[in-house]
Amino acid sequence: MMRTAAFGVVLWSILTLSFAPSTERDYENLNAILWVQTSVEYQASTVQTYRLAAEALVKGLRDQHWTAALEQTGDFDKLPPAVILDLDETVLDNSAFVASLMLSGEHYSDAAWTKWMNEKRPGLVPGAMDFLQFAHSHGVAPLYITDRVCDSANESDSTVQVLRSLGVPLDPVEGRLFCSKDGRDHDKTERRRLCAGKFRILLLLGDQLGDFLQIPKGSTDLRSRETLFVAHQSLWGERWFQLPNPMYGSWEGAVGYGIPEKLSKLRQ
Repeated sequence: MMRTAAFGVVLWSILTLSFAPSTERDYENLNAILWVQTSVEYQASTVQTYRLAAEALVKGLRDQHWTAALEQTGDFDKLPPAVILDLDETVLDNSAFVASLMLSGEHYSDAAWTKWMNEKRPGLVPGAMDFLQFAHSHGVAPLYITDRVCDSANESDSTVQVLRSLGVPLDPVEGRLFCSKDGRDHDKTERRRLCAGKFRILLLLGDQLGDFLQIPKGSTDLRSRETLFVAHQSLWGERWFQLPNPMYGSWEGAVGYGIPEKLSKLRQ
């Protein structure tokens, strides 16, 4: 049954490519986007993850030696508690942006992403707000480390405004929101280290491997990523909580973006 289903997926991909319109529009991401936007399974996955994270937060509060950040060093037991979260596809749901690209036949670009950010239309990932309010009510500061290019010191910044409009706990914003400087700053290590110098980090939450640890240069292939995952096995589901994102991510770069590369990675 599984092999039949897998073959059907491969055949459909080949047929889709064979009859693709001249605009090169494709629907390769269709199932992934629909799963995020329509399935109760996606909602169950994110709500479940956040509920388990809330339970772990309580455990972390009770243990003064508990930290989730590899960058946390020195005497941190007296520091105020915090959790670190990614924003996009962890707190903010940008599936409408990914859908619009597919429907228009447009490929991702920095200009398209900037336009989307300025529209300030993302929603919230299911379960995120409940968790953030739970953390806030327990005296735990939510810290947001994002790859978005934004300015936490500017109240008119589109990211600051969308977080405020959604009611996301944010104050004081300059001490809570840590942006990318130029859009190419994808390594969050130094920003995690900065946070760990001021707070005891109870949990890390994100949708990409780099939201949890530094990925060494040259370690972006599948085997290296698997090694990093296994080396930190004890942290997953206890202090590190991964949100599902089948639409895009660093995993895709490891697999390869072309259809032939992706087909070659299928196991049967």
